[in-house]
Amino acid sequence: MDEPRASSPLGETPAFPLSRMPETRSVGAVPQALYPMIAIPIAMLGLMVALLAPMLVTIALRLNELEPQNVAGNFSLVLGISALFAFVANPIGGRLSDRSMSRFGMRKIWIVIGSGIGYAGIIATGLAPNVVGVVAGFSLAQVGFNFALAALIAMLPDQVRSSRRGRVASFVSLSQNFGSVVATFLVQLIPAGLTQSLLPSAIGLALMFAFVLPMKDKVRAERSPEAFGVKVLFMSFVFNPRKYPDLGWAWLTRFLMIAAGTAGGSYLPLFLIDHLGVSEAETPNLVFQATLANGVGVIVMTVLLGWLSDKLGRRKPFVILSAIAVVIGLVLMAFANDFSQLLVSQVVLGAGLGAFLAVELALISDILPSAEDTAKDLGVVNIAQALPQSLVPAGAPVLINAFGYPGLFLGGALLGALGALTITRVKSAR
Repeated sequence: MDEPRASSPLGETPAFPLSRMPETRSVGAVPQALYPMIAIPIAMLGLMVALLAPMLVTIALRLNELEPQNVAGNFSLVLGISALFAFVANPIGGRLSDRSMSRFGMRKIWIVIGSGIGYAGIIATGLAPNVVGVVAGFSLAQVGFNFALAALIAMLPDQVRSSRRGRVASFVSLSQNFGSVVATFLVQLIPAGLTQSLLPSAIGLALMFAFVLPMKDKVRAERSPEAFGVKVLFMSFVFNPRKYPDLGWAWLTRFLMIAAGTAGGSYLPLFLIDHLGVSEAETPNLVFQATLANGVGVIVMTVLLGWLSDKLGRRKPFVILSAIAVVIGLVLMAFANDFSQLLVSQVVLGAGLGAFLAVELALISDILPSAEDTAKDLGVVNIAQALPQSLVPAGAPVLINAFGYPGLFLGGALLGALGALTITRVKSAR
C-alpha cells in the first residue's frame, strides 16, 4: 500500500517517509497544536539572552579589566576556543536527545541539563581571575547551552508541520537575533560588576523554562537498536554529502553566512573602542543601540519573509536576497566613520541575517534525510554555525592587524557573496 502523503506548499512528498518515523508517543497535543508554535520561539529568545549577554558585552569588558593591552587577541582566544567546544557539544547533544528514553520527553530533559551546565559556566566566567579562567568558564557555558540548543531546535520539525515551518522558523530566527537586543539591553541596565555578568543570563533561562517546561514533548517508546559507542559518537559529527548533496550545500551555505555574520557582529565592542574612539563606559549603551538597530532590520524582514516563503512555497530566492543584504550591510560597516553610519549598516545587516536564518532553517527542516536522527542531523548542521565562530576569531587578528576592522568586514562580505551562490546548488527545495 502506498504511504499516505502530507500536503505542503513545497510539494506532496512528506518531509520524512512515514515508514521511517521512530516509534514515539505524544504526551498531550498533536504536533500541529498552537502552543509549540508560540513556545519554541520564546524559549529560543531566553536561551539566546543567556548565551549572548556575555558573548556580546561582558566578556570583552572583563578582558579589558584583566589585560587591557591585549583585549582583541584575548577576545579572539575566548571566542575561538569556546566555539570549538560548541562545535563538539551541539551534535553530541542532538544525538543524546534523539536517543533519550526519559519519561519527561526526548528534548526537555536535555534542555534542562544543558542549561544547568551552561549557567555554571557563566558563573565561572564572571568569577575568573585571569584570561585562562575566562576561556575555561565560557567553554563550559558553550557546552551546556549547545546541549540545550540542539534539543530545542529539534522541537521545530518534531512539533510543526512543513507548511507552517517557514512562519515558525522565522520567529525562531527573530528570537535568535532579537536575543542580542534583549541581552545588551539588560546588560546596560545593570551596574558593572559580577551582577552584570550573571543576572541577564539568569533572566534568559527563567524565560526559557517558563515556556519549555509546559510543552508537550515526545517520549521515545523503543530504544535505538544501535548501542551508543565510539562509532555512534563519531557519526554525530558527519553525514554523507554524496548521499545527501542538498544537505551538504545547505551546510556550506550556513557556514559561509554565519562566518560573514560573525565577522560583522562579534567585534562590535572592540570596533567601537578601537576604531571609533568610544570610551569603555559608553560601550555597553552604544552596543545596545547598535544591536537594537540590527533588531529593527531583523523584525521587519524576518516575519515578512517567513510568511511569504510559506505562502509562495519557495525558500531559495529569499536565501539569496538575504545574502545580498548581508553583503551590503558589511560593506557599509567597513566604511562607517561614525556611530550613525554604523547604525545604518546594522539595520541592513540585521535584515539580511534575520531573513537568512528564518528561511534557511525552514529549508533545512524540509530536506533532513531522517526523522530518526532529527536532532543529530540538525546538530551536524549547527556545526556550520559553531565552526565559523572558532575559525573567524582565529583569522580576525591577522586581518585587523593588516587592514584594520574594515578589512575584517569586507572579508565577511566576500563570504556572504559566496553563500548566495552555494544555495543555488540545492535541488530538492524551491
